[in-house]
Formats: sequence, structure tokens, C-alpha cells
Amino acid sequence: MPRIVVTAAVKDVEAWLKFKPELIAQMSAVASDGTSYVAMDGSNRVASTWDVPDMEAFQAAQTAASAEMAEAMERYGMIPPATVYIEK
Repeated sequence: MPRIVVTAAVKDVEAWLKFKPELIAQMSAVASDGTSYVAMDGSNRVASTWDVPDMEAFQAAQTAASAEMAEAMERYGMIPPATVYIEK
């Protein structure tokens, strides 16, 4: 099962961390084992890792829910772009 890493900048790291339960719920249909990370240097950079059992389903969900995902990213205080890395 591939693991992905998503990195982004956020407006407020502590506010972003408070949305973790909502983010996990939103991603649960296509990804599991969500873990959050913050930059050690105190900057506004964050990351999360996810196990993705079906990469095609994950990508389809991201494409189909693009407006919904953009709204969620705004609510979480994420500053585009977010970068997704896939474990190889």
C-alpha cells in the first residue's frame, strides 16, 4: 500500500492541527492512518502522511471533489499549492 506525504504552508499551525479529526474523516474514504507534522523551525510549513490503498480512487476523489477540497483547504488555513509526494 503506497504512502503519500502532503506538504503545504498554513496561515496558523495550531488552527490547522485542530482540524485533524475533520481532515481524517474527510480522507477516510480513500486514505487511512493520517499523521500530522509541523516544521521544527517554527515556520508555517506542515505535512501529513497517509496510507492509500487505491491510488486511482484517491486521485479520482481529489478530482471529483475539487471545489469541496478547495473549500476544506481554505477552512484549514492551507495556503496553495499543496504538494503530494508518493512513496516509491
